[in-house]
Amino acid sequence: MKLVSVLLLTVLPAYYLQSFGQQTRPWTEKDRVFLVKNLERTRNAIIEETNYLTMEQWSFKPDSNQWSIGQVLEHLGLYERIFAQEADIMLSTEPDPQMDTLSLPDTSYINWMNDPSPHHAEWNAEPLGFMRGADNLTFLLFGRNHLVDFVKNTSYDLKSHFTFRWGDEKRRSIHALMVVHFSHTDRHLKQILRIKNSPGYPI
Repeated sequence: MKLVSVLLLTVLPAYYLQSFGQQTRPWTEKDRVFLVKNLERTRNAIIEETNYLTMEQWSFKPDSNQWSIGQVLEHLGLYERIFAQEADIMLSTEPDPQMDTLSLPDTSYINWMNDPSPHHAEWNAEPLGFMRGADNLTFLLFGRNHLVDFVKNTSYDLKSHFTFRWGDEKRRSIHALMVVHFSHTDRHLKQILRIKNSPGYPI
């Protein structure tokens, strides 16, 4: 029995890749390109908006209750790690391609992040503001570049592995998690622009 178990553990990953080929797997190469394009686009936009900031610009706050640009990037950098760990944990579960039939469309997550109403950061993503200046960009890019490489090169079906969620959604595919991720970056890019346009922003 032990030998059979070992053989099954060896054969199942290869069998999965053969059985759920490109035509039957929910996650397609088009999906991969979509995620990579938007993860890179938002990463590059962050670089463009912050690469040449002075220390005063990094730390400026429109008021005491709002984040600085440095804190915005720290917050985003924390989510690079939170989502990477979440995806890694769920990749250890058995794939369930049929679950994708219950998934929300990508636009639902994009529209959620485009909603101008305030969102509240979870405690584990609240920036502490201890990093200085461009260290916040380095922190974000370290995580984002790893995620981009993962999506580019993974052989896993990201629409067949799911994370758990509170509320009506219950489960979210790793593909959807990445859609939330780049849309979340877009949301905070708008915040960065608002900070730059605030009265008193250092020029």
